[in-house]
Amino acid sequence: MISQEIRRWSKISLRTLHIIAVAGVGGGVLFGVGLERWGPYWWLAVISGALLVLIDALSNPVWSIQVRGLAVYIKLVLLALLWKFPAWDSALLIAIIVLSAVVSHAPSKLRYYSVYHGKVIRSNLDTKG
Repeated sequence: MISQEIRRWSKISLRTLHIIAVAGVGGGVLFGVGLERWGPYWWLAVISGALLVLIDALSNPVWSIQVRGLAVYIKLVLLALLWKFPAWDSALLIAIIVLSAVVSHAPSKLRYYSVYHGKVIRSNLDTKG
């Protein structure tokens, strides 16, 4: 089993890459740069985001049914739509950023709310970072 400290630093590193990737996609989309220029950032966002999902979902399965996990799954769908429907790129990107900001800064009673259980569920298995 991987230690809590390694998981934490892995998440911090991946989140840092993820922020760089989202900035690259955002710059490309919002300033009308061609997909060939921001495409690599899109891939980095998808890969880093998917790895963050794996760490969270595997270390704490309840994460997947909490609002914070569901928001990530919604963001991954929106990110896929961004690639598929470039005409919607600005609206999709803004939706991803708004969803990210609201959920990540929301009170814990919202982030940890389990839609399956209908109440806040906390776990000692959460990986910080």
